[in-house]
Amino acid sequence: MRLAVISLLLWQIFPTNSLEAQVVRNNDKGEKIIVYPDGSWQFFSDYSAGSSERHDAATQMQLDRKYPVFSGKIEPLDGDIDITQEDLYNIASRRAQLAKEAVLIAQERAEKAKTAKEQIAEELLTAQRAVQTDAQQIQHLKIRLKAAKNMELETAREALLAQNEAHRAVELTTKGGFVEAFNLNQKKKKNQNIASAPIPASTALNFSLPLSDNSLAIASQQDLLLHPPSPACELAYEGKDEKSGQWRRDLKKQLLFSHTDDRLRPFLKDKEYLKCEGHFTSLGGYRFLALQFTFAYPNAREAYGFIEKGSYLTIKLLNGDFINLRAGKMDRGSYDIATDLLTYQVHYPIDRSQIGLLKHSEVDAIRVFWSSGFEEYEVFQLDFFINQLSCLENF
Repeated sequence: MRLAVISLLLWQIFPTNSLEAQVVRNNDKGEKIIVYPDGSWQFFSDYSAGSSERHDAATQMQLDRKYPVFSGKIEPLDGDIDITQEDLYNIASRRAQLAKEAVLIAQERAEKAKTAKEQIAEELLTAQRAVQTDAQQIQHLKIRLKAAKNMELETAREALLAQNEAHRAVELTTKGGFVEAFNLNQKKKKNQNIASAPIPASTALNFSLPLSDNSLAIASQQDLLLHPPSPACELAYEGKDEKSGQWRRDLKKQLLFSHTDDRLRPFLKDKEYLKCEGHFTSLGGYRFLALQFTFAYPNAREAYGFIEKGSYLTIKLLNGDFINLRAGKMDRGSYDIATDLLTYQVHYPIDRSQIGLLKHSEVDAIRVFWSSGFEEYEVFQLDFFINQLSCLENF
């Protein structure tokens, strides 16, 4: 909406042909600028005043302001949601920020490894200089020192790889290749979907093997491997809502998905960068999907931004359907100093027709629209919505 208003104002103020292939953006200080296809730019206020003075590419580089301009067709998203070039630019910028965070983490690990090696080397030197030292102790210190040196080399290599990845990510935004990269990724996803199309149930049955030793004896029973039992329904809260005064029920939250960006995974090891837990709430005659996004790294706010009121949450079902929900309020995230976690709490109102679809199909993926652009996450709890909505109806 904001971009549409800006475009309308520009069309009213300036001739249409003068704005062809130009882009209106905010610079790093929040100032409105106009970027031209050749990479030059000028302040919006100067343009409005009739000035034709532009900053060339050299000046742009000196001021560290890089605003690529690209005109081309953007591959559409599934789920009937349009994306803009600015969306893709924001996503590329966010990924560049994540790559920079990976560099910081890798450098920190490298420094710790170097310090550990120096401490062990000092212990070994002290032990060798001592009058009475156990030979076994010295040998043990030598083994530790060798391992510490290997760790120092490994972490230094990881830091170098992280720097190279960060350089490529930043270069993608500065040279304007983010649209082509997105289009290529979309085509790869479509090809993967075609290649991994599910085999019809009738065909799959012919080639399936019995999952139990005595299939005839339990022919009348369902196989638990194929049909696992639903988890027990549990309420986290039931009572009067403090704000509205209406009766409220909150189901116990469950893990929906976790995600770690590829740029951070080598450095976070077994730790997940993002974890999403969710549950359903009934308040009066309304139903809400409540999601809690928890980041294990406080700088995530710089990369992801916030969730705007009315921003989309696209739920992709295994049967091919898409359901679009809108955030009921804005959430900028809250940081807990004690746990070092950044948390977003978002409620998405949901109507009866959407509930009907979610009750009868497993979920495949969820697309979240952050202020810095969308991101799609693979869901591991495929029956999350089926179980939660079934429990909500039973209470």
